[in-house]
Amino acid sequence: MIRGLLSTGWLRECYPVPLNYTGREGEVMASTEELQVELVGNVAVLTLNRPERRNALSTSLLVSLASALSELETGREARCVILRGSGDRAFSAGMDLTSVPEGLPTAIQKQIEEKGPLRFGLEAIETFPYPVIALIRGYAVGAGCELAVTCDLRVGSEKCRMGMPPARLGIVYPPEGLQRFMRAVGLPATRKLFYTAKIFEIDEVRAMGLLDYVVPDEELEDRTMEIARGIAGNAPLSVSGHKRSLHLLSRLADISAVDRAELDGLMAGALSSEDAKEGLQAFVQKRDPSFRGE
Repeated sequence: MIRGLLSTGWLRECYPVPLNYTGREGEVMASTEELQVELVGNVAVLTLNRPERRNALSTSLLVSLASALSELETGREARCVILRGSGDRAFSAGMDLTSVPEGLPTAIQKQIEEKGPLRFGLEAIETFPYPVIALIRGYAVGAGCELAVTCDLRVGSEKCRMGMPPARLGIVYPPEGLQRFMRAVGLPATRKLFYTAKIFEIDEVRAMGLLDYVVPDEELEDRTMEIARGIAGNAPLSVSGHKRSLHLLSRLADISAVDRAELDGLMAGALSSEDAKEGLQAFVQKRDPSFRGE
């Protein structure tokens, strides 16, 4: 569905990312306030540019990300994408709903309301025809961790930290997100992430399979670009064909209507609980929560 919406051009009209393919090495091809796009040969580098918010994912940033990937697909020059965060503190610290775009076409607004802005942006990565590599420095937590897991490959600094804190907030994570983690790192690691709600150090991050490559911090950019250039140098139809095939083959069976109703009930029940209120208050107040199971 998202591929069809992007192809209409509506999204690009609302959040234009005017890529100008001149082929000059290292030129910044496009930028918005929250997203920067640079084309380096056949590798596109997309930078989440909200360092003051630790690159938290606003709705407008996710829409810009989807728009940029659509433009890169149309332009055909990019055969691999690197997704990174601005600054040294975080790849992304999670979801930030404080910045909601105005004036979106009704069809796109409906999709965002039905799926949520995070799923809308993540599906753009999944349906982009070429591999997307997450370059991870600093923290990748919550929705930022799911963003990294959605990418085809993950290259992390020895200083990076990753985790999923919903159980510390008293909420139940959406099933589509849980499925992404299960596909990427398996059921045991997914259990560990969501049951403990810990922010894991690099040794456990590596052991759970959250990273495909771990490199010294000072080598992170060069090593990630080396991997991306190697992918971009392979046969484009083979790489894109494998990405699409693996995506289709890895999808789990559709959730039945009965199971969906139960999953929705679990999320709604947790969200409206006293524990969810306590989790949010504890997070804001920077203290440990006191949960009562109510």
